[in-house]
Amino acid sequence: MGAGTQTGLGTDVNQELTLKALTTFVAVAHAGSVSGAAAQLGLAQSAISRQVAELERMFGGALFYRTGRGVRPTALAEHVLEDAAPLLSRARQLVDRARGQAGNVAGVLTVGLVPAVAPLLASRLYAVVGERLPALRLRIVEGYSGDIETRLTQGSVDLAVLNRYRAEGRNSYRRLFDTPLMLVGSRVSMRAQWRAAGGVPASMTLRQMAGVPLVLPAPPNAIRNLLDVLGSAQRTGLNVCMEANSSVVIKRILADHTAFSVLPYHAVAAELDSGEFEAVALSDRALRQSVVLATSSQRPFTQAARQVAQMIPKLAEALLAEGRWRRT
Repeated sequence: MGAGTQTGLGTDVNQELTLKALTTFVAVAHAGSVSGAAAQLGLAQSAISRQVAELERMFGGALFYRTGRGVRPTALAEHVLEDAAPLLSRARQLVDRARGQAGNVAGVLTVGLVPAVAPLLASRLYAVVGERLPALRLRIVEGYSGDIETRLTQGSVDLAVLNRYRAEGRNSYRRLFDTPLMLVGSRVSMRAQWRAAGGVPASMTLRQMAGVPLVLPAPPNAIRNLLDVLGSAQRTGLNVCMEANSSVVIKRILADHTAFSVLPYHAVAAELDSGEFEAVALSDRALRQSVVLATSSQRPFTQAARQVAQMIPKLAEALLAEGRWRRT
């Protein structure tokens, strides 16, 4: 990707411009890298680069500058992006309406899930969508709330289940349930930490966490941002010993070492049930998490999205009734 060169394209240039190429271009622009777009679209990086190069020849100029961290859109790309995004949106609407008229719900629906809900909800969705909408293929994207919010805003995710702590946002939200955040650690660590106090308390405040060795997600992260803001407001310093943007890594550290984290109940329900972990609910009113169903403001609400969005609250209620998740 560099200086574009204009070549003879013949008289039917418009016939060479495909929705697939435009989709690739938009993905690279939003991801800021060829590798990011390749991961999002499930294509090889060489295929991404080839499609971008073809567009550059077609448009007669470079679309991206290379940077140390990836690529940055040129002025030409910014202009193309303004027209490409609504064009792709209208194309998706056309396909969805046609399928709706034919009585078919098919294609690919991208659903973003935060790690705490991903394993159970993805499994339930696999079963119910496979039974009711067999022609629809789900694409599950796992990430922390901030990452999923960004994908929703960019239009690369259709639906998402994520965590919210504030009402504002650029997307549309439906609350599924509220749940308290909890201080979590292994059974041995929890009992050793509070042995001198006569046992693990039933609940605790953020101030009581001062000095406790914590393993937390690295910022920007919704839980981490909330803890940092509240800690600053209460003038309570948190003893963050490690940062990890992986719930699997965090739980492994808790299991192997005398360390603790702040997580919602449903993130560690299996470990609590088995007795491997113990948890104490945090009593500060601000330390409450709303688990919400979110839809993108940048993508059409297709028939497929509508039907899956109707399934998710029912699946959430079933998981709550089974005790796999817990509301406040």
